[in-house]
Parts: sequence; C-alpha cells; structure tokens
Amino acid sequence: MNQQMPRTPFSTHLSGSARETEIRLRNIFAGPKKRPPLPFLILMFAIAIFCGNLVSCRQRPPEPSLLMETQYYDSYGNYVEIPALALPSGQENEAVDAINAGLNDLRGEYAQLDSRTGTDARENQCLFYPSTTDRYLNLLFFRSQFTTDLNTGHVFSLVYDRKEGTLVSAGDALALAGLNEKALLDQVTEQMEPEMNPEGQGYQIALHRLTLEGFRIKADGQPVFYLTGRMDDVDDAVLDAVSGADQLFIWENRAVTVYDQYSLNAPLVPAEETDRLDPPLWNQWYFAGEEPVGGFVPVDTPSPEPYDPEVCLYRDGFSTPIGPGSWTDSMFPDFEPETSVFKEGEPIYQPGDYWENWSVDGGGDAGGVSALRYYSADSGSFSLNRMETGRADMVTPRGIRVGATREEVLAAYPGLLSDEKDWTWAYPDDYLWYCDDVNGIGPHLYFYFVNDVVYMIQMVDLFN
Repeated sequence: MNQQMPRTPFSTHLSGSARETEIRLRNIFAGPKKRPPLPFLILMFAIAIFCGNLVSCRQRPPEPSLLMETQYYDSYGNYVEIPALALPSGQENEAVDAINAGLNDLRGEYAQLDSRTGTDARENQCLFYPSTTDRYLNLLFFRSQFTTDLNTGHVFSLVYDRKEGTLVSAGDALALAGLNEKALLDQVTEQMEPEMNPEGQGYQIALHRLTLEGFRIKADGQPVFYLTGRMDDVDDAVLDAVSGADQLFIWENRAVTVYDQYSLNAPLVPAEETDRLDPPLWNQWYFAGEEPVGGFVPVDTPSPEPYDPEVCLYRDGFSTPIGPGSWTDSMFPDFEPETSVFKEGEPIYQPGDYWENWSVDGGGDAGGVSALRYYSADSGSFSLNRMETGRADMVTPRGIRVGATREEVLAAYPGLLSDEKDWTWAYPDDYLWYCDDVNGIGPHLYFYFVNDVVYMIQMVDLFN
C-alpha cells in the first residue's frame, strides 16, 4: 500500500527536483539572514547623539557678559573705567576667571584715590576701549597720570577668544601677524627712523626702551599692537641735543603711527570699532563734547601744594607758599592786580579753561609781581605756571630774596645751581637757576643779577 505522509505547516516539502532540493538544503545550513538586533541599533543611535553633543559643546564655550563695575569721573580729572566679566549661572571658565583677576588687580591700583595728595591726586586715568568681534572680546585700557614731563601713557590689554574659550597671549597675537616680538620691534624702529633722523639733521636720535605693552584683534582676525618707547639722543653723555620724549606707537597692518595723547584729537581705538556702552564711556562722551552721565564727582579742593617744595616763594607775614602748581589769593590781600586772558596760551585741557596774565606794580622786572596762571573750570581754581617778583618781601625756602648777593645765593644752594643759559627769550642776562629734573623739565627757580645782586626772582614750570 502506498501511503503518503501528511503535510503540516511545520513540515518541509521536498520536491522531486534535485536542483530545488539542493537550494533548499543550502539555505537551511547557511542559517538565517538576520537584521541587527534592536538594542544594538538603539546603542549606536545614542552614541551618535552623544558625539554630536560633544562637538556642539566644543563649539560653544561660555559666553561672558561685560559689566561696568567701576565707572568714576571727578573734578580733579581722575577717570577710572574698569569692567568685570560675568558668566551664565552655573558655568565656569578658567580664562574668564584669569581675566577677572587681572581686572581686580587693575582696580586695586585706583582704590585709594581719595587719600592721595598734591599732584598725585590729579589726572589718574584708566580709560576703557572695549571692542567685540565674532571671534574676540578685546578689553583695552589707556592709563595715564599727571606729569610735568613728556611721559607717555601706557596700555594694558586682555583678549578673550570667544570660539575657544581661552585667553589670547601676546605670542598668539604675534603669530596671527606672522611675526615674533623682535621682528615687531624692528619694524617699528625702521619705520620711525626717517622721522627721528630726517636728512640734514645735525644729530642722531634713537628709540630707547621700545616695549610691546598690549594688543587687540580686529574683525578680520589681524592684531593691532601698542608699544611705548622714548625718542632721545643716541647717548646723552656724548651729545644732549634734545630733552627727549616718551611716545605711544600703534602697529597696524605693518604700518606704524604715533598716538597724539597730548592734544587728544582722536580716540586710541576708532569709534566704529569700539563697543557703545550705556552709560557712555569717556571715549563716547569726551569726543562728543559732552560730560559723563550725572556730571563729575566734586572733590574738596584743599590749598594746592607747589610741584617742587624748593621752587616756591613765601611772603613775609604769610605762612602759605606759592609756586608752580599752586595759587593762593590769601598771600596778596593788599594787592589790586591787573588781569587779562592770554588767548594764545596752550594747551587747554578742558572746555571753559583758560590762561590768564596777572600783574601788580608793573610786573616783576619793574619791582612788582607778575604771573601767568591757568584756570580750571572743573575745580574753579587757578594754578601758577610762571611768576616773577622784584619785591624784597618775597623769599625762597632757603632764605634768598631780592637784594641777596651772588655769594649768598651760591651758599644757600651749594652745587645745585647752573649758569647755563637755557631761558633766553624773556630775560637774556646774568642769572643762575635750579631744577631738580636732570632733563631740565618741570619747575625752575631763577635768580637774576645786576652787579652780583639779585634784582628779580622767577619761578616757571617748563613742562614742554
């Protein structure tokens, strides 16, 4: 009996074809063709997302905000602008911490302004120039203080890389320019050479103590460098042809310019490249001919002191001296001076300031007193620039007055006086003079003689 096996869903049908049977057997022994298991796919997807997040975090370091923590302007010409950086809550960054530490150190240098006296209490300035590009946050400061010499201000800078979240070093900035520090200094020196030593000049000027002080990085990724140096004789011991002056140099796109910090005709950083803050910074209100928001903080004005205690005069019966940098009306209660505005006087430091001629009894060379003084609108007071007296009741701290002999003058100032004729346009005759500055800049005291007897004493501040 020919019985057939029953067919079930679980049985494999073998056809009578040998070829078909071979194919089926190969498929059986080859095993199933599986897709990757679902847990594996989920793991790979999570890893991809995690790696994407890592890349995203790498591209977005903490973005600090700029806060004006110190913004101060007073009637003594003290202007201090120092910010701080703040990160979003819960975020940290070592570069931002380092920048804030540097800003705090800078702020500490101006913390005791109210305890300073004399000229140290005036014109201490830290002027802030912030500039932000897509890549960099530049914090640039121009720092200066009162001086009677041609001393330049100085630059302090901190630059934050917004893409990398790092502090940019001077070496990094030099690399962007394709330079090292020596090459930068050489470029500045070479470009200043024609200005220092034009054709036909009978002496040689050199650039001394050239120093890279700060930098910023522009929107095009190229740096601007700020350097200081002193233009002076090659060797004063060999030839002292000029008194010399410190300068602030700006290197930009391989061209060098000198910043005119004395006339202040332009900001250190162009206005179009400087961030505009509210309240406005000095560079915003000053060049607009305005004042800071809220005006200047008033400062009590004590009796000013002379710049040099040796260069002053007392009047018999009065205890307060007068000298360059000071003025006291209480010394002259019995005087009826003639005054006139000296319109050609310069420089003028602030709007409302002016120079004034002041004289009594025909002036110093006629036996009276004459003076040139400067009026500050901010403080509402005068300061003396020059005074001549022919009166015998005015005396130096060392006891010399009109009528003293040459011998008495030399004895009172042993080894301190010069007879070199450095002041010829006003009184080109017989005189001796004193100045504490080796370059002959600042307060001077002059004794003018006729027949070896002092007939006039003069004080003058030769500040430029």
